[in-house]
Amino acid sequence: MSFRARKRVPDSESDFVDGYRSSKRTRGDVSKKNTDSRHSGSVADQGKLDSNGDLYWEISKARRVTISSFRGKTLVNIREYYEKDGHELPGKKGISLPIDQFSSLVSLLPHIETTLQDKGESIPRPQYDSDSKINSENKEAGDDSVDVSDEDARRNIEATSEDDSDE
Repeated sequence: MSFRARKRVPDSESDFVDGYRSSKRTRGDVSKKNTDSRHSGSVADQGKLDSNGDLYWEISKARRVTISSFRGKTLVNIREYYEKDGHELPGKKGISLPIDQFSSLVSLLPHIETTLQDKGESIPRPQYDSDSKINSENKEAGDDSVDVSDEDARRNIEATSEDDSDE
């Protein structure tokens, strides 16, 4: 007769303590927590500062949208982060979009939203309260940035129309 070691029964399956809840989180617990924090209010909407002084918003526990600067260019980073030695560091997975590409993405959002709706997905529409506040502050401060861009556009049209008439 050979002696074989018996399989050990994991502690979690034993009935030693009734009502004991495992410290491990299930997927359901994580998703409920993330949805609650996403809709929690204005604190998350304001953004936070990271160790580099860049403004960021958390999409989920490990993903962030960060506004940063690199070589004088402003970038919108959508990236995964991991924790090491108490610091949150950017991972390899992610993308850094310059402002022109981010602007293109934003202009495509209505088309993306309608395509998702056609596939049966529903996405809540954001409220742009902060945008109206910024516009009202610019008007109160007498900011003429809109007029300057209109003047530049007129100059561009005049310059290109003169080139066409010479031919």
